[in-house]
Amino acid sequence: MQRITINAVLGVLLSWAPSAVLAADDVVAPTAASPEVSADAPPPWWGEASAGVLTTSGNSETRTANGKFTLDYQRADWRNALLLQALLAADNGQTTGERYLLTNKVDYTFFEQNYFFAALDFEKDLFGGIRQRTSQTLGLGRHLLTGPAHRLDVELGAGARQQQEQDSLDKDRDLIGRFGLDYQYRINDNSGVRQTVKVESGEANTFTQSVTELKLYVIGNLFTSIMLTVQNNSSVDPGVKHTDSTTALNFSYAFGNKPG
Repeated sequence: MQRITINAVLGVLLSWAPSAVLAADDVVAPTAASPEVSADAPPPWWGEASAGVLTTSGNSETRTANGKFTLDYQRADWRNALLLQALLAADNGQTTGERYLLTNKVDYTFFEQNYFFAALDFEKDLFGGIRQRTSQTLGLGRHLLTGPAHRLDVELGAGARQQQEQDSLDKDRDLIGRFGLDYQYRINDNSGVRQTVKVESGEANTFTQSVTELKLYVIGNLFTSIMLTVQNNSSVDPGVKHTDSTTALNFSYAFGNKPG
């Protein structure tokens, strides 16, 4: 009788053991799938909002206002960079400067340091060498430097451009080649320098732009920036200068989650 009871107990335990193992596997399974939760996290986006105003009064009255807004969005190997910029200037009640800029660039990184890009640029300058310029380009870029202190991107591309002369209002359409350079140097945790160069060359005109910007963080995400913009057009109407330069002192705010 005792032997029958022991055999019965052993039979029950052996029949229960596989079910217990399966139940334990079911408990562990959600833990193994936990990385999928982090993969569904929202991709990083970041940007900056800047504004600056300068006024003088007395023998002359001048007013200058400028604003800048950038927004970058990145998901895996895709990235979109948007830039909006405006400048207004007046002297004794007469408008002496009015410029608007919109650029948008999409790029896709492959082989870690190389990327394809598609760029759209629109600029309207009522007092510059060229009144209005629109370009659409495609090309290849490479991240030459990717360190924490130094970053350098170089681009080559081609596309189309439509532009309007300042005085004659003549319109030109041509094919262009594009060269771009973007260098960033992080001096320390509170300051940095960025230098960008862009060249668009076609039969009607060669447009060159250089932007040098120094950032000094004040507190948290607030910073001041000094920006020098120099633009040159090889072909302009008679009496119109080839080169325009603008110096802006802005108070800015950085937002979002910028990688690196």
